[in-house]
Amino acid sequence: MKAYYSMFVQMKNRPCIVIGGGKVAERKIGRLLQVGAHLTVISPSITEQIRQWVDQQQIIWKEREYKRGDLEGYFLVIIATDQAEMNQLIYQEVNHQYQLVNVVDAPDLCTFIVPSTVTRGYLQISISTNGASPGLAKKIRQEIEDTFGEEYETYTLFLAEMREWILQQNLNARTRQYYFAKMLEDEILTRIKKGGKERVMDEIKQEIIQKRNV
Repeated sequence: MKAYYSMFVQMKNRPCIVIGGGKVAERKIGRLLQVGAHLTVISPSITEQIRQWVDQQQIIWKEREYKRGDLEGYFLVIIATDQAEMNQLIYQEVNHQYQLVNVVDAPDLCTFIVPSTVTRGYLQISISTNGASPGLAKKIRQEIEDTFGEEYETYTLFLAEMREWILQQNLNARTRQYYFAKMLEDEILTRIKKGGKERVMDEIKQEIIQKRNV
């Protein structure tokens, strides 16, 4: 079994190609669009959702079968046709020196795998069993989803905005660290759920301004 190195890759404006236009390809495309990748899809047919992305000019669609040379110049390659033999043939053309490749349902051919991920705003928690048990990864993901509910999307946005604001203030390091720690207290999340993000932000900002002016 392969061993994988966990990392997050900056994908904005990266040229990526997906071979295939079915439901699996749709799921892969959707996630790549969320992170700002530049996408080309090659497939004689596509799902309705992929067609919507094409109509919205979010992706480029080449309405045909794959042909040799199609992978040239792409940073990331996803091979997601419904034909295992075709996937194997396409994989043989990958330039392993500089291309990342994911072949659906063929982990031994992948140079990277996509972990099961829980996303709540800026918070991303990824779970992987190194391919040993996708079922276990799914089970753990569901448990994490129950622990970190939708409120964490607002909470991470609050943390990001407050951190940027605090760094712009003329505060000493000790004061900055105090408020960074304070914002991680459970009480802050409770206040956000009750009164809303903007209200809590205003309250903390006023507190900081008053102390700074003393």
